[in-house]
Formats: sequence, C-alpha cells, structure tokens
Amino acid sequence: MKNHQAEDDKPIPQGQITAKQHFVPQFYLKKFVNSSGFIEVLDISRKTILEPRAPKAVCYEKFFYGITTGELDDVSQQIEKLFQQWEDAIAKQIEPIIVKLLNNSQIDDKEKWVIAFLMSMLWIRGPAMREQINRMSEEVMKHVNKLWFSHPNTDSLFDKFDRETGSTTTPEVREKLKKTMTEGDYSLKFNNASHLQMFRNFQGFANLFHAQDWLVYIAKSDKKFTTSDNPITVVVPDKEGFYGPTFLERTHYFPLTPDLLIKGRYPEKDLGKKLRRKTLFKQDDVEILKLNLTTANHVVQYAYAMERQSFEDLLSAVERWEQLQSVSDKATKDKKWGS
Repeated sequence: MKNHQAEDDKPIPQGQITAKQHFVPQFYLKKFVNSSGFIEVLDISRKTILEPRAPKAVCYEKFFYGITTGELDDVSQQIEKLFQQWEDAIAKQIEPIIVKLLNNSQIDDKEKWVIAFLMSMLWIRGPAMREQINRMSEEVMKHVNKLWFSHPNTDSLFDKFDRETGSTTTPEVREKLKKTMTEGDYSLKFNNASHLQMFRNFQGFANLFHAQDWLVYIAKSDKKFTTSDNPITVVVPDKEGFYGPTFLERTHYFPLTPDLLIKGRYPEKDLGKKLRRKTLFKQDDVEILKLNLTTANHVVQYAYAMERQSFEDLLSAVERWEQLQSVSDKATKDKKWGS
C-alpha cells in the first residue's frame, strides 16, 4: 500500500471518514436489483429468504479495511478511497462490455481484462479470502510451535524466558504448555495485515483470470443467475501431488449480471477462442439452477438475486436432494444391519 498512503500522518477529518465499508461494490450489486431497487436475500445457513434489501445495506462491515476490523485507522480510509476510484472507473467501462456480451459482439483483450480485474478484486478483498489467509497463518504458526515444543531441548526456551523476564516457569506449567502446543488444542487470532497486503496482487491475479479460457453463459430464459457475498466461486479439481492444482487449473464462476455468468477454466491450446458463449433458453433451466447451486455452495453467509423465485427454486432443489440423501442413507443402514 506504500504508493497510496497519505502524505503525512495527520488524522483524517471526521467529515471525510467512511465507516461503512463494502467488500462487494455497490455498482456490481445494483445489477441484481428488482424494479423497486432492492435485491432478494437468502440466508444460506438458515435456508431462509429474508426481506429484500437495498445494495448499500449488504456486504459491508464497519472499517472492514482497517488493520483491526471495526477500528478506525488511516489505512482503512486510504484503501476505501482507492477502491472508490477503481470502482468508478470499472463501472463506466463495464457497461458497454456487458452489452457486447449479451449481443454476441466480440470483446477485445483489454475489455476482457477489465472484467478480469473486477474478478480479482472481488476474489481477494472479501471476508472469504480473509478467513482463508488467517486459517493458513494459524496452521503455519501451529506447525512451527509444534516443532519447537516437541524438541528435546524445549526446556532451554523456558530457561531463557525465565532469565530475561525474572520469572519462574514451574515444571507443571512447562508440561502443560508443551502438551497444548504439540497437540494444537488452541486458537490464534490475527489482525488484517496479511489480508490487506494481498491487495498488492490485484493486477497479478487479474492477469491469471484473463489467461483462462472463458465460457460466457447467457440466460435467455425467465430464470436468472444469482450472486452472493463471495461472488467468485472457485472449484478445485482433484489432483495428486504435493502442491495440488495451479490457479489456471481451477475453475472460476462469476455471475456478472442476472443474465451473464462467466466460467473461467484451464486454457486448452486446441480450443482456439479464449472466450466462447453458450446461450441458455427455457429448456436449459436446469443448467441455470445447477450454476446457481454452485454459487450458493460457496457463500460466506448470504446469496443475492433479482427475483425471489430464484431462491425458491434453490431451496426446492436442496430439499429434494436432502430427501434423496435421507432415503439413500436409510437404505445403506438397513443393508448394513441386514434388515
């Protein structure tokens, strides 16, 4: 963030402070509003359709971009200001691109990159990425602690600590700490610094999104695509090996509007085109439903749609699947016990 910091350390004037910081841009969410200017909301964990809300009333936290969420600092304000500039620019550029995609007109590499940059922003800046980064940081730290505290000379660490602090760490306390650290039965809490540093990589990941082959679904049916508080869905393929699949080998789903959904996938040399379209009509409603289910399966908490019917369809599909799963589980159990 060095290139975007304030010129001095003076506090930002109160009137210029933005406390309500959106991690999904309002200009993007506004594409999913109904004729009344509201979006439908589905609480995934509760499987409950909530009252429609205005785009400004969702996908935000107080001082989300602060070093500590909820606490005012200059970092949160500088990031918020930068995002506003980027979003204003993207919002203007993306409208004619959407028209081209809907009308089967060709878009060039620069136009594809505009969408790729938006995808990169949405993927990196939200709470899903923050949670992933903190979870990885916790796993690494726990692994390091386990190595340290399972070493035969761990007592030398306690001895050094006692000398430097003038404390006395009893054998009982030492054994308890060793057990806790080696078993990993504790939690670690991190601030947002590591996540905020990821924002430096927007352009790099935009290049990766851009490098994938895109299949653009166009919904010409009454059924529409839904989005969520985590608009970029990442599906990781099964792959053997220590490192797993690369970024390009993963499949990314991005509902750009209720009528457009982009599927980014591994670039195949023999495909020719880097962007293809697939129009979905009434007979393809099941495919639209499947794509919406994919999006819903990767939300943080809420899914969003232009029409309530989209969520009623989702909930009906989930209910049918759960009923089939229940019958399957019962059949397996009966077979196991010889009933």
